[in-house]
Amino acid sequence: MMKIKRLLTALQRRLSRLTDWRLVRWNRLASHQQRWYLRRFLKWQPIDLVLDVGGNAGQFAQLVRAAGYQGWIISFEPLPDMAAQLRRLAEADGRWQVVEKALGEQPGRASLQVTSTSPMSSLLEPVQDPSSAMAQFSEVRRRLDVELITLDDFLREDPRAQAAQSIYLKLDVQGFEMPVLNGARRSLGKVAAIQAELGVATVYHGQTQYRELLAWLHEAGYVPSLFTAHDYELFPEMIDFDAHFVRADILAASLQARQAQRAAAGLRQLDA
Repeated sequence: MMKIKRLLTALQRRLSRLTDWRLVRWNRLASHQQRWYLRRFLKWQPIDLVLDVGGNAGQFAQLVRAAGYQGWIISFEPLPDMAAQLRRLAEADGRWQVVEKALGEQPGRASLQVTSTSPMSSLLEPVQDPSSAMAQFSEVRRRLDVELITLDDFLREDPRAQAAQSIYLKLDVQGFEMPVLNGARRSLGKVAAIQAELGVATVYHGQTQYRELLAWLHEAGYVPSLFTAHDYELFPEMIDFDAHFVRADILAASLQARQAQRAAAGLRQLDA
């Protein structure tokens, strides 16, 4: 039986390489789309710094490594237990920095609601709705006083961040996206792309809603690049979805360069 499973796995991998087909569970499609997108994006755009805001247990940082990214990663994670786990991973990686702080619109202190499931912990108070499928994950176990900094200040003061010219910004901050982005306005000229989790269901009091975030990013000069499929563990309730955005001027320059290459190739064919 084990031999057959190994043969089937090897066959699936070979078919994937040859045809770009994947055999995946429907409710896991989003994670496969994320990996596919990051591999292509990192080949297309010369990213020299990844900012992993809401590092948790290092899932995203390990994903970009698997996608081929070899540059520096800076993870922000205010939960001490999670930050300690990240530091162990970062030490083995060698090009990974961990900042045990939260990001916001203004520097200061804030209360972090630590929930029964660590990825649901937030600087916002969870909505206590027993009828919601999220209630079991968002029960507050304790509140933790954490330091709050702005991304603008960090990028101005940190030596590695100062040197970066093309940044990939990933946000997974449980409804706190707008304060983080408002604290990064002066730095957006260096941020080539933004990945964010957009909330649909109201899970936190005062959370950023997906329409609000889409409008903010449009005004800031970003255009959608990918909306991933939703993971439907909580069907039919849609809680959130991941979305990827690229700065409009970078995309326009890339399309112009592609058109110029095609025109040049057409001229060479005529000359031949």
